[in-house]
Amino acid sequence: MTAEEDRNGTAGGSQSDVHRAYHDFEGRRALSTTIIAAIEEATDLTGPSSLVLADVVDPDCLDGLFRPVRHRTDRDDGTVQFPLETYWVTIHADGEIVICRRDD
Repeated sequence: MTAEEDRNGTAGGSQSDVHRAYHDFEGRRALSTTIIAAIEEATDLTGPSSLVLADVVDPDCLDGLFRPVRHRTDRDDGTVQFPLETYWVTIHADGEIVICRRDD
């Protein structure tokens, strides 16, 4: 799966299987908190989403991944993707979060 396939909603199933959310890097909410909320909206995972997320990726690392660097330019390029049980979670540097079912 490429980042472009994921962004267009062609990987992991039909467009209806794709959930999109957006993170505001200017806001007070942490990126990991936005991702957790998106997971809760998009999936049927059981258990606290924060624990499910922490099982596969460090939320603190996610928070810092695209955070603007002091006295430097914003980090406006890049993508991170990880599997979360039966889903792919993709985070783009522009704040878009895409969650879709995996085709295994």
